[in-house]
Amino acid sequence: MKKVSVREFYRNTGLVDRLPEGAAMAVTCKGKAKFIVTKSSRPKMTRELAQKRAIPSGTGKIDVNRFIRSLK
Repeated sequence: MKKVSVREFYRNTGLVDRLPEGAAMAVTCKGKAKFIVTKSSRPKMTRELAQKRAIPSGTGKIDVNRFIRSLK
């Protein structure tokens, strides 16, 4: 696991982008780990998934809370 300081983490935004998929990086402050960043793969949007998450047209009412929960 790679360790970087908080200062370096905030100044160098490309550190997370350069992490290999599945790798982790510990962000430290004064030698103690503050948080761990893990890079995971992004889910790919497929046609079926997009249709499932789409807001139905013509229904008049939309359950916005349920729609937002489905995006998470």
